Amino acid sequence: MKNYTTFDHIRKKDISSFTGLENEVLTYIYHSPTKVPLSIECFGITYPNPNFHIFRSDATYFILEYIISGKGYLRVDGHTYTLQANDVYLLEPGSSHEYYADKDDPFKKIWINFKSDVFFMIMNEYNLKQTYVFRDVDIFDEMSKIIALEKVSVYNDEIYKAASRYLFEIFMKLSDKSQHQPKDSTIARQILAELDKAIDSSVSIDEICSRLFISRSKMIQEFKKYYHTTPHAYLVNRKIGFAKMLLQNTTHSIKSVSNHLGFADEHYFANVFKSKTGMTPSQYRKSRGNVTSGSP
Repeated sequence: MKNYTTFDHIRKKDISSFTGLENEVLTYIYHSPTKVPLSIECFGITYPNPNFHIFRSDATYFILEYIISGKGYLRVDGHTYTLQANDVYLLEPGSSHEYYADKDDPFKKIWINFKSDVFFMIMNEYNLKQTYVFRDVDIFDEMSKIIALEKVSVYNDEIYKAASRYLFEIFMKLSDKSQHQPKDSTIARQILAELDKAIDSSVSIDEICSRLFISRSKMIQEFKKYYHTTPHAYLVNRKIGFAKMLLQNTTHSIKSVSNHLGFADEHYFANVFKSKTGMTPSQYRKSRGNVTSGSP
């Protein structure tokens, strides 16, 4: 791990003691080559100035942030959310988003960036899909426990287990605060489940409509009502998000990734990928430091 500033004893009442720092206290974690289901990449505390502004069009990890105090804003999927103390936001890999501080009362926050091959399934299990902001949920203690792991010199299996346990405690709290309204969205949730199953297949939107005995127009209407995007856009974005993780973290060929995600052929996959990211799959892979020979 590389510590940019040491967290000694973080308590909620002590947060103001960090105000002398320029903007952030952060720690990067350098992992062993061993593959793990969930890995924390970096974490920290941010003390932004009124001009603090983050924009990402190509996140490669999950982003979990907790507002300690102050006020800010999150824009994602065409919506703007106002953030305040005890709000949490959770963003997926591949999402385009921006967040920024209020000019008069800039927020302070704790944040964690992590990667996981299984977390999309966990999000479904805990009813966290497409819920970006969770209101009035205090996860300060759990976040502080994860940040305290920066004191550990060797990031071994036991530390991974501890970090995972704290994250699951957070997910349970977020699940209780989910802004979804399941009783009103049974069809939408069924569509979502079918789309998630179709990420690594060539199943079409029309085939999903047939399975659920609904028309295409009804499908689009119900899905947009609760998830603010079309089923096709959601499925493509999920496939591209999954493709990014495979390209960055595996040695699979471009053709193999394309086949795995159910694209008609690798050329079509490359065109879709470039339209979403501005890069070809091989360019993206190289930009992330994963140079694999033989990839078109």
